[in-house]
Amino acid sequence: MVPEYAPSTVTTAASRLRSKAQNGHALMPIPLTNYGIPSVTSRQRPRALPLELDTVEGRQNISHKPPPKKERVLGLQEAPTYYPSEDEFKDPFKYIASIANEGKEYGIIKVVPPDSWRPEFALDTERFWFKTRRQELNSMEGGTRANLNFLDQLHKFHKQRGVTLNKLPSVDRRPLDLYHLKKSVDMRGGFEVVCKKKQWAEIGRELGYSGKIMTSLSSSLKNSYQKYVLPYEKYLINAKPLVQQQIAAEQGGPIMPVKRSRTVSSSSSTEPHSRMGSASPQTDNVAQLVQINDLKRLASPDRDCHSQVKSEQDSDDVVMLDSPSGDSSAADESTDERRSSKRLRKSPEAVQPPTVAGSNMVLHRDIGAVKRINHQAQLRKPGENCEVCGRGDDALNMLLCDGCDAGYHMSCLRPQLKGIPDYDWYCDKCLVGTGEFGFEDGQVYNLRQFQEKAKNFKDHYYSGKMSVDPKMKKPREASEDEVEAEFWRLVEDVNDTVEVEYGADIHSTIHGSGFPTIERNPLDPYSTNPWNLNIMPLHEKSLLRYIKTDVSGMTVPWLYVGMIFSTFCWHSEDHYTYSANYQHFGATKTWYGIPGADSDKFEEAMRKAVPELFEQQPDLLFQLVTMLSPKRLIEEGVSCYAIDQRPGEFVITFPQAYHAGFNHGFNFNEAVNFAPADWEPYGKFGVETYQDYRKLPVFSHDELLLTAAARDNSIETASWLGPALATMQEQEMAMRDHIRHLCPNIKEEYLRVDLPDAEIQCAYCNTYCYLSQILCPCTPNIVCLNHYDELCDCDRSKRILRVRLKDEEVASIVSKVRDRAHKPTEWHEKYERLMADSEKPTLRALRSLLTESEKIPYALPEAEQLRKTVEAANKWVEEVQNILARKQQHRRRHDRHSGRGSVKPNETESEFRKPEDIFKLLDEVEKLPFYTSEIDLLKERVEQMNDFTKRADHLLTNPVENMDEYIALIETGIALKLDFPQIAALENCYAKLQWKETVNDALKTYIYLQDLGALLVEGSKLGFDDTEPVFKKLLKAKVHGDTWERDVNKLLESEKLDYDHLENLYDEATTTSVTKETYDALEKVLLKHKEANEAIASFLEQASRENVRDRAPYREVRRVMDSLKDLPIKPSRAGELEKQAKVVDEWLRKGKKLFGKSNAPLHILRSHLDSVEKRNHYCFSLNDEPRAPAEPASHEPTPEPDNESRSKTESHREVFCICRLPESGIMIECELCHEWYHNRCLKIPRGTIKDADCYTCPICDYRVRIYRDSDRPKLEDLEQWEQDAATLPLCPDELNILHKINVTAREFRNFLQQFVNPASDSPSVDINTMRFYLRKLEGGDILLVNETNFFRTETHRLAPVAPDPPPMTESSLSTRKPRATKRDTSATNSPMATPFTTPMPTSEDVKLGFNDIPDAPMTLVHKDRSPVGVELSPMLVDRSMAVPTNILLAQRILTPAYYQDDIDMNDTINVINDRS
Repeated sequence: MVPEYAPSTVTTAASRLRSKAQNGHALMPIPLTNYGIPSVTSRQRPRALPLELDTVEGRQNISHKPPPKKERVLGLQEAPTYYPSEDEFKDPFKYIASIANEGKEYGIIKVVPPDSWRPEFALDTERFWFKTRRQELNSMEGGTRANLNFLDQLHKFHKQRGVTLNKLPSVDRRPLDLYHLKKSVDMRGGFEVVCKKKQWAEIGRELGYSGKIMTSLSSSLKNSYQKYVLPYEKYLINAKPLVQQQIAAEQGGPIMPVKRSRTVSSSSSTEPHSRMGSASPQTDNVAQLVQINDLKRLASPDRDCHSQVKSEQDSDDVVMLDSPSGDSSAADESTDERRSSKRLRKSPEAVQPPTVAGSNMVLHRDIGAVKRINHQAQLRKPGENCEVCGRGDDALNMLLCDGCDAGYHMSCLRPQLKGIPDYDWYCDKCLVGTGEFGFEDGQVYNLRQFQEKAKNFKDHYYSGKMSVDPKMKKPREASEDEVEAEFWRLVEDVNDTVEVEYGADIHSTIHGSGFPTIERNPLDPYSTNPWNLNIMPLHEKSLLRYIKTDVSGMTVPWLYVGMIFSTFCWHSEDHYTYSANYQHFGATKTWYGIPGADSDKFEEAMRKAVPELFEQQPDLLFQLVTMLSPKRLIEEGVSCYAIDQRPGEFVITFPQAYHAGFNHGFNFNEAVNFAPADWEPYGKFGVETYQDYRKLPVFSHDELLLTAAARDNSIETASWLGPALATMQEQEMAMRDHIRHLCPNIKEEYLRVDLPDAEIQCAYCNTYCYLSQILCPCTPNIVCLNHYDELCDCDRSKRILRVRLKDEEVASIVSKVRDRAHKPTEWHEKYERLMADSEKPTLRALRSLLTESEKIPYALPEAEQLRKTVEAANKWVEEVQNILARKQQHRRRHDRHSGRGSVKPNETESEFRKPEDIFKLLDEVEKLPFYTSEIDLLKERVEQMNDFTKRADHLLTNPVENMDEYIALIETGIALKLDFPQIAALENCYAKLQWKETVNDALKTYIYLQDLGALLVEGSKLGFDDTEPVFKKLLKAKVHGDTWERDVNKLLESEKLDYDHLENLYDEATTTSVTKETYDALEKVLLKHKEANEAIASFLEQASRENVRDRAPYREVRRVMDSLKDLPIKPSRAGELEKQAKVVDEWLRKGKKLFGKSNAPLHILRSHLDSVEKRNHYCFSLNDEPRAPAEPASHEPTPEPDNESRSKTESHREVFCICRLPESGIMIECELCHEWYHNRCLKIPRGTIKDADCYTCPICDYRVRIYRDSDRPKLEDLEQWEQDAATLPLCPDELNILHKINVTAREFRNFLQQFVNPASDSPSVDINTMRFYLRKLEGGDILLVNETNFFRTETHRLAPVAPDPPPMTESSLSTRKPRATKRDTSATNSPMATPFTTPMPTSEDVKLGFNDIPDAPMTLVHKDRSPVGVELSPMLVDRSMAVPTNILLAQRILTPAYYQDDIDMNDTINVINDRS
């Protein structure tokens, strides 16, 4: 376990200052309260009153699993709590491994044992005495401690200069916070900048001086800063660098940790050469300092009088040994008499606490590094030698620092002192500050005394603060949430100082364990229980059992006795091991945990919160003395979780997970470390981290690995040990080769015996050099191979390479472990070879392989599968044979029935067509020891699926950076149309690669803000954050783009636009990611303004051109004019252009009037002219020549396949009706001219068609009305309209269409002149020709007056139907009128109600039998089954409708091939008579 406290001998003013200092009172230490408990210094422990266990909170029965707290005080999420069953709880390592993946996501978890697991508390409470540590809660908070340190140093600085800073200066009757005043000034650039910019009032408001305050606030702050802070700041400019150099020299160089990746995996290894090379910058700094002082003795690491001692030495005064004889003290006194010191030099003797007799335990080493570069420096006491010149002579002129006892010759000081000052004198190191902090020792207690103290303190603290319980008639107890909230308030409150005591890091080997032990309780079953914390570290699955000596706190449990608010600060376990903490009894202990994955974020957040402390002590987090609120950690993006531990519950912490917590009252906990196999890479990384910070490891990681290799021959151990040893060998051999390359003739020694740990410790980085060391005859020190140049200044040729194992010995050990670990692999290879080489493996071979696997003491996953395969072989064969037999039987039945080979799948086949079933069968096929033809059928079916699965698994196991492989494989899986789980995994891998590539490509070009935001969202979903450089770059671009967006939107929303500013923003958008909408809006405004000016000028210039068609298009002018509506300011010549547009509008209105559409919008004219032009194209076509009456193609008999008329029909379709278009929809035939007309052209109601027996067209009978939707203007009027366009300033699109219409009409008129004005020798024209051209004239949308009257008259003359000739027409107006109702429709008004000599066939002649036909399209056929050629839709045809022979419903023309499939014998269409 990591000690929960720093050594207690280091105590700065930060731990002595009280809240009175914040209220303007004297900065004097407040004496601590003595609770009257006698100190115990003898080895004999007096018996105490036993602790009555019924007075403490014990474990409660768990009737149900309590739910986690929904809302915690700091808004934290609770870490998971597990409730293992009795079977699961039997093996702690197996159970913890089962929950490790989830647990590592939280850093801490809680395990609640089954109710039946209740070990008795085995500690002898009568003989248990322990020493506590005093904790001031707000001093543990980093920001508060930095504040108090500054005030302490400031107090010393002014006191040394004759100014006693008894009270803090006051502003507005409030003490001024000089620390935050200094921070505020520093943040703004310093004193001169603040004065120049006159920012003192702003700083005052920041410090909380708001409202009614003195008018001279700025002057008061400036004067206070100038009087108290500025002199100290100027002093630090020169003193601070020198102090930092001195500290670096004492530590052997500055601690400059290497930034390492936090990704820890079992296969990770550190590149050996990355940590080797020439002398580091640290050495250069030390060399410069030595050169300045001309003394190498300054490099001694033990000059610091504040060097931290082992925590075990101060954990208990009960077992202190007797002090040495008085000779040494007398010598000290005589030495002191020769010094000009204001007070005696302190020389405390460090005494090691004894251990249990016969124990091979070593004490947990302290946090500080034990340097051995200068042995003589270790023997010197503080003040014996001058810290400047290094000499110990002239003791009468040696001045001792009143803060640290360091000695200085008065002549060596700058400036020199001529005499002993009459005030307290402090050295530069004390005035600058080293940031050292620790907890002071408390009293010695037994459990009963500490229980009473804890109770009295809690009762006194909450006295008068809690409301009265109406039922109990006394103040209620504070709830857990209230205690937690109060704890964090006290930690963060600078003014409210509360001191508590905590009995922590108490050695169980000295004081006993709360669990029963084999030595004291051999018959207790819990003494050997694997959850017993005395057993767990040395469990057969714990790697810590390979440490040769017991390590207190890691392999031997530590005890913790807490009271309310007692705290353990943020830390991670030694060597990043697991830890288990069990609460025997007492009040709740609240834990906070950071997952190992967030350790980097946590450390960065801590450095950000208290940069001053980390500047002074980069290894601050190893000292366990700093707290920071989880709320602030969460604000910095650190994942933080909480959990409450109660009696009988375990809390497990995971590797690399930082954790902290506090107690809610009197309780007793016990904790220890353990290390499953998956810890090894974390341990390796932990040692490398220690080496970076030059922190002393607890044990040698390499020695642990080699010990495991020597002691454990199991394959299970070899499976994790093999890769670890291989990594160790690779790094060690690389470093040795590097040394041999640098020093070709280096002498090598072979170390045949194990040396003590202190003799294999690197003098520079403190790591254990177990495998090899670098020596030099000039010094007893040794260094690791990484720091071979840090040993001494001798030539490299004098160095000695001493190895614990030779190269070949290391290789041999690694090879043996690898071979042992390879046994399962050999069996697996044999298994794979059998499966790969033998296409038809026999069942005997598989059984032999299974027998061989049973002889290997290792779990072989393939062997279990092989056993299942052999046992299931017969069942599988029987199942497959039954399937194939049913399939063959079904096939034979089908063959007899149909005589064909096609087979529809039965139920059995359908079942095995499911992908999961097919894959299941195929997986079994690959392992089964037999072959049948059914295997080939199964393989054939799943060949593609199997290939995809294999390739996908391989790619997922061995990912690549090539996206094409993922794309190809994903497309392959999707094409199979099966739900493969690999597809989602492949898509995820592809998405990450694609995201990176997309971002990189996007950053090379231009990217819109929406796309940038989408990339950020997508990247976040994929797990990227601002630690990814590309992601961080996107975030920066997003902020810049958002700023641009706000500026543009604000400007666009203003009433008057600043086009110059918009132009600047528009130019800026070329290098800034913006939204396309805003960019387009900005561009649209600018372009509109620019284009409008240019367009208007261009349009007005074109208006003067001679040809109207060369002038500006009216459509473009109108578009520009419409766009001007959105502009706040219209261009200057817009009015002139508007007038020209109105001239064109008048011309268009004239055209509308010609076509009878005066009330229609202007844009209707264009579409109507298009319709007129299209209609006239067909009606006035000269290619359409007179022909004999023809039947529609769908009404003709179906041609034979080899009939030439078929190709003719398909290539040329006849046109009908006045519209001169092919057949479509419902058509009706004229009984006189036998021409077919579209119902839509004549607009004949369907009811009229049903009731009419015959029909005469309007061509044969001019009295039949042709319905027209618009007026038909005369050609002469249109020509005049076209001529009027010559004066238009703009060119409308309608002009070109009008020209086409006029040209087509004139050509047709000229063609008809041969009939209207025939030559004298021209032959007479028959009636059909007259009707044909009259039909075309009536179908056109332009009125040719003379021609129409001529053909009407001639048609009546040749074939009169009406009694009177047709009247002459001069116009053709629209017939459109409101829709008529059914009542208005009568037979008399029907155009079909004309007399005709030949009656139409009745409805009885042709009938459609629809009554029994379902709602589906049907085909009309004759009685002889020949198709009529039309398909009737039930939505368009009345089922009771009788279809006359002269009515054809043509919805779709059918091909002969289609007729064969669609004609059914049940269709009932009877044709009695057909005139053709």
